[in-house]
Amino acid sequence: MRILVAADIFGTTEPLRTIAAQCNEWGHQAEIIDPYADAAWFDDEGRAYGFFLGQGGVAAYADKVRGHLEGRADMPVCIGFSAGAAALWQVVAAAGEAVPLAVGFYGGQIRHAVTAAPRCPCLLIFPEDEPHFSVPGLISRLQGRPGVHCAAVPWRHGYMNRLSVNFDRGGYDRTMTWLEWLLNRPGRAGLGEDVFRDLLNTGS
Repeated sequence: MRILVAADIFGTTEPLRTIAAQCNEWGHQAEIIDPYADAAWFDDEGRAYGFFLGQGGVAAYADKVRGHLEGRADMPVCIGFSAGAAALWQVVAAAGEAVPLAVGFYGGQIRHAVTAAPRCPCLLIFPEDEPHFSVPGLISRLQGRPGVHCAAVPWRHGYMNRLSVNFDRGGYDRTMTWLEWLLNRPGRAGLGEDVFRDLLNTGS
């Protein structure tokens, strides 16, 4: 299976390469796309955000992802983080019928395109809370659409990125175990709410 990993505003970092490499070890073929023309990356969130906005923000990023997918015969499963998740949301809503599955982690800017109707199964994982909007409120607006399934996990925005102040080792490990199961699960198009069961079963 081919997999496209859409980076957050940090760009193509070593932690993201580690995730892609892990997908390869599971027997898939993963590639990374990021918002920047020269595969830039940052280790400071403030600088990264300013540069990301200067490059056109989510709209420009979505255009880049759309161009990357356009005309492909081997359409990949798409996995996005933060801004990457928001960009994927716009792409699969516009012309995503050929994408087998989209998985978005803490794509808070999806709230600015909440009326979009994705054309492929979408699994959206949000943090337990966000400072600028209500996570339960956003989930309630997204749930119930065909193929869209949401979950709020007990970790914070950026928990999958070792460069983020919110990186959570336990959450990362549990999510990678869940992701391996998901990518190797037959019949992904028929995913239901129970798909998040093991991810949310964080134990004591």
